[in-house]
Amino acid sequence: MIEKTHDYILKSWRKAIVKPEEAETPRMYVKPFIPPCIDGPFKNLYYWDTFYTNKGLIADGLIEEAKDNTDNLLHAVNLKGFVPNALSDHMSRFCSQPPYLHFMISDVYEATKDDKWLENAYFTLKKEYDFWQTERTTPTGLNRHFHHPLTDEELLDYYEVVAGERLKIADKYTREQKLGLAEGFISVAESGMDWTPRFGFCGEQILPVDLNANLYACEKHLALWAGKFEPEEKERFDLAAEKRKRLMDEYMKGDDGLYYDYNFVTGERSKILCSGLFMPFIVGLLNDKNAFNRLIDRLFMPYGVVCVEKVPSDTVYQWGYPNSWAVDNYLAYSAAKAVGEKEKAEEIAKTHLKTVSEEFAKSGRLWEKYDAVVGGAATVNEYEVPEMLGWTAGVFEYFYAALYDKELRIGRL
Repeated sequence: MIEKTHDYILKSWRKAIVKPEEAETPRMYVKPFIPPCIDGPFKNLYYWDTFYTNKGLIADGLIEEAKDNTDNLLHAVNLKGFVPNALSDHMSRFCSQPPYLHFMISDVYEATKDDKWLENAYFTLKKEYDFWQTERTTPTGLNRHFHHPLTDEELLDYYEVVAGERLKIADKYTREQKLGLAEGFISVAESGMDWTPRFGFCGEQILPVDLNANLYACEKHLALWAGKFEPEEKERFDLAAEKRKRLMDEYMKGDDGLYYDYNFVTGERSKILCSGLFMPFIVGLLNDKNAFNRLIDRLFMPYGVVCVEKVPSDTVYQWGYPNSWAVDNYLAYSAAKAVGEKEKAEEIAKTHLKTVSEEFAKSGRLWEKYDAVVGGAATVNEYEVPEMLGWTAGVFEYFYAALYDKELRIGRL
């Protein structure tokens, strides 16, 4: 079953390629790209999805395709000053997504060793970093997800779509309350986890662990590359990373050794466990095996890693229990590797490969998400589950390569 799924993905990558002139907004692209779907609703290049897609492309030796994807994201930064949620004029209006661009640059560089390309990418990455530091900082010194400037009418329209069509919330709010809820909704959308009990309806108030760990890694990458191309900037980025760790320790670190999301408005630290809490292990902020095992023991189910532990909820959240996305399994696997839990990492990868391939044997399709408790395609959904390639295929191929001794041409996340 695993081999058949692998063969299907290998045959499907190039079928999914979209040329710039065929895109919804051609000017947003400078190279052909591989979107999440071959056919279906997601035919633009989505930001953080692309990192996981690229993992599979590089594992399968499709280095140029991964580089083309990344070049399009770099082009978006030069065009807009940030990477949009997805590369289209419409999606550019609202927000970005988790800033994984530095990870993608690192992966492409490790595969190509193209110093000239890296130099150009470094200077573009500095622009994206400036966006996050100017547009998404809080009085704490740490970062949140938010949204671009929008009119009240645009916010109200966004509220109606999310509350009515997606979350099906009862229409009981005042105009001002709807405006506030819309800000929270868009902020959660920028996290990529739209929607989730992890953030509820107040995403604009949350300092997410994974976002700040991600930006810590970005600062470390910028310091590394500044050493090659702009030595006078290296200290700035090193100091920024050190400061971020101090602040994360102050606001986010629990007595159990894990970092938790922090609400900077209420001053409360979340108690909810989620896959985003694996990111500090991956980027080197944490290296406590016991803390890692406490987290994985709560999130690893018979058919995969859930995105969020089971919590009481009156709302159907697609990023909620018992759903398991490629992202969740990748983060858990990478964290296990980072802390030296090799056997647990292999168990995570094998379980995910088995879940995806068993469902593929039944339906002949890859799906956006799966049920970690009973297996198969997810049944807790806000909308009809789309057939996928994208990050589902990318993480499958990355795990396939790691477990079956194919040459991996990439470094750690």
